[in-house]
Amino acid sequence: MISQLGRLFVLCAASLMAPPSMAQMLSPGYALSGAPMSNFLSTSYLTQSVSNSLSAPSDAKPAQRATPPLRLQKDSGASFGLKAATTGPSVMPARLAQHYPVQQRAQAQALFEELLSRYAQVERQFDLPRGDLPGAVAAFLAGSWMGLHNADFPDAQFRPVAEQMRSILANNFQVQAAAEAEKREMYEQMAILGMLMAGTQMGLKQKGDPVVERNMRATARGYLEQFLKTNADRVQMTPAGLVLK
Repeated sequence: MISQLGRLFVLCAASLMAPPSMAQMLSPGYALSGAPMSNFLSTSYLTQSVSNSLSAPSDAKPAQRATPPLRLQKDSGASFGLKAATTGPSVMPARLAQHYPVQQRAQAQALFEELLSRYAQVERQFDLPRGDLPGAVAAFLAGSWMGLHNADFPDAQFRPVAEQMRSILANNFQVQAAAEAEKREMYEQMAILGMLMAGTQMGLKQKGDPVVERNMRATARGYLEQFLKTNADRVQMTPAGLVLK
């Protein structure tokens, strides 16, 4: 049975898989050769800082210690310093689109803007504050996991991963001290890439394509290994959060 999270991504899958020309242009198979997909950590100092928090010291031990859900309410003080601005023009859709050929940038930007807009539904579904940075990181990890395994992500496991990321980011000095523009860039980047991967996976459920699936799995593996700095096969999603086996 398709999860609630999966239902939200079905809408994105429709954008990714049709028309065929758009699917070919923006599929992971194409994007593997572009900076947004193959080298995304280099685009953001803040993203690199969070990656370091998750992976060091001692081979990602912070990710091994899953933290329980905190049962936060919207706009809780526990989210202080972890929210990104969501009003005004977004910045990352246009920036990511710059890595595509000139004649495709307008379409790419439009799709990235749509994915970012639809991500707000994920926040509402899981009662996350609007602009919640830990939630966006969780969406990126969940989407990458979906792409690697070509499988649905269990609804019950999403909020624990988000709260696990909240605990880690709350103890990251760089995140707490980051400028609002930096937090917004990271938030949008994580949300867009997570939705892109999850939408591609859901699209493949509707219309299989061995080439796209192979490239999706490779892209998702690259994401997880860049971000967590470990073999992606070690990454497990559990009711307690993300763990490394």
